[in-house]
Amino acid sequence: MNPKEQKQQLIDKIREIKHPEACLLFFRLLKDMLDITNLADSDPRLSIVVLKNAPGISVNINVYLALRLTKTRSEGLRLWFVFPKEYFQQESSPLTRAGGFETRLNGPQADYVWLPLPFADADLDRYDPEAKQQWENCLLEFVEKARRSPHIKKHNSAAYKAAVDESYRGEIIAAATSGWQQGRVEEGQPTYNALPEGTSPPVVRPDIPLNYLLYGPPGTGKTFRVQQMRALFSDAHFVAFHPSYSYEEFVEGIRPDLVGGQLHYQVKKGIFYEACLEALRKVGYSSFESYLDDTPTRRAERTAAAPAHLLIIDEINRANLPAVMGELITLLEPDKRLGAERELWLTLPYSRSRFGIPANLYVAGTLNTADRSIALLDTALRRRFQFEEVPPNPDLLAGLVLEGIDMPQMLRVMNKRIEALYDRDHALGHAYLLGVTSHETLCGMFRQRIIPLLREYFYDDWEKIRLVLGDNEAWGKSYDEQLVRRAPLRERDLFGEEILTHSDPYTYELNTALSQGHFHLLPKEAFIRIYQKPPS
Repeated sequence: MNPKEQKQQLIDKIREIKHPEACLLFFRLLKDMLDITNLADSDPRLSIVVLKNAPGISVNINVYLALRLTKTRSEGLRLWFVFPKEYFQQESSPLTRAGGFETRLNGPQADYVWLPLPFADADLDRYDPEAKQQWENCLLEFVEKARRSPHIKKHNSAAYKAAVDESYRGEIIAAATSGWQQGRVEEGQPTYNALPEGTSPPVVRPDIPLNYLLYGPPGTGKTFRVQQMRALFSDAHFVAFHPSYSYEEFVEGIRPDLVGGQLHYQVKKGIFYEACLEALRKVGYSSFESYLDDTPTRRAERTAAAPAHLLIIDEINRANLPAVMGELITLLEPDKRLGAERELWLTLPYSRSRFGIPANLYVAGTLNTADRSIALLDTALRRRFQFEEVPPNPDLLAGLVLEGIDMPQMLRVMNKRIEALYDRDHALGHAYLLGVTSHETLCGMFRQRIIPLLREYFYDDWEKIRLVLGDNEAWGKSYDEQLVRRAPLRERDLFGEEILTHSDPYTYELNTALSQGHFHLLPKEAFIRIYQKPPS
C-alpha cells in the first residue's frame, strides 16, 4: 500500500471511530510510546495496524499488543493498555481499586494483561500516573525481547507520522472530521463534551482582572504579589521573558527532535499554548478541536462552571511583545475569549490547528519600569491589560530602626531625590532594606547593590549620586560620613602639567571603610545624615 493509500486508510478509520478527542489522545499516547522506546518508522519490531475490517487502530511491538483504540457496538469506545500481571495483584493498584474494568491475558506466558479503558478514564497522565508508568515499563520490556512483529507488512506509516508530526496530525483530523455536525455525540458515548449530571452553578472566580499587569521599579514586590495570587488558583504556569524570547517558544514552533534514531522536524507547543490547553481541560475538553466542535451553548455553560487557571509572565516587557504574541493579541480581550459572548479562534501558522484563549485563563504579568534596555509596551497590548502600579512602600519597613538609623525615612528621602533628579520609575524598592538586620548588612547592601544601581540609573554621574546620598557639600556631611567622596584630580602629578578644562577636575571614590569592607569603621551617621541634615 502506497503512502497516499495509507493516509486515506487512516482518515477513513478516524472517520469511522467518529471521536476526534479519542483519536488525539491515542496519538499522544503513541507519541509517548515512540519517545520511550525510540522505535523508528522502519523498525521491524513495530507495526501500527489500520485495517478496514478491524474495529480500530492497534500498535504492536514484536508479538505483543502495546496500545489499541477500538470502537464496537457492544463495548463502545475503548483504549487498550498492557500492564504487568502482578500489577493487578497489588491492592494498592489504583485501577484494581477502581474495579469494573475487564482484563484479558496477553502474551504466550500470560505475564501481561490487557485493560480496555473507557475514553473518559483513559488519560493516564491525568488520572493515574502510576498506571502510566507500569504501561511504559511493559513497552521497554517488549523492545528488549527484540523479535520481529508478525504484522510488519500491515504497518501504516501515516499513523506513525500522525503521532510524531503535529501539523500532519492536524491535517489528518481535519480531513476526517470535515462535514461532521458540530457537537454531535452518539448516545452512551463517554466524552468530555457530555455535560455531567447535576452541572454545578458557575464557580466564583478570583477577584482580579483577566489580563493584569503590575508595574513599578525593581524591589517593590511585584513578583511576590503575583506569586501570592497562586493561592487563588489550584495551579499555575510560570514563565520569565527575556530579550531573545520568541513566538516559537511562547506559542508554537518547529524544532528538531530525535525519534526512533531519526531526525524529525516537529511542531512543539510553547508554555502559552500549554496554559490555554490546561485551562480548557478544566472546562472539560481535552483539545481545542473538541471544544470548537461542541455547540456554543454547551461551551458557554461548561466554561462558566469551570475553575480558573493562571499564567504568570515575569518581566513581560523584556521581550519584543508584538513578535512574541503575534496574532494572539486580539484574542486576549475578555469578550473574545473562548466561552465569551463574541469568542474568536484562529488557525495557528505551524500546526494549522484551531486555537483560542479560554475565558477561565488569567494572565498576570510584571513590568520593571526601570529597565532601559527595552521599549515601551506595544499600544495594542497595553489596551488589553489592566495596570496597577506597585511603588516602593516604606511603611513595610515601619519600626525598622537600626542603631538609630530610621530605615523608612532614609528610603523616603532617597526616593524623593531620585524622583527630582530623574523620575519615579527609577526609585529604590523597599525590598533592598527588608533583609537588613545589622550595620554590617546595611553597609554591604549599599556597597554591593544600592550604589551600583544608582551608578546605572545616572550613567555614572557621581555628582547626582552624591546628591541622592546626601554627600554633596551643601548638605553638610563630614568627610568621614560621606559614602561617595570627591577629591581634586592632581593633574600635574598625572601629566606633568595642568590640563585646561571648563570645570575643575575631580575624582570620585567610595568611603574606604565601605570599599575595603571595614564596615565597623563606617559611622552610623553616614546613613543617618542621608535624611537628617547635619547641624550647621
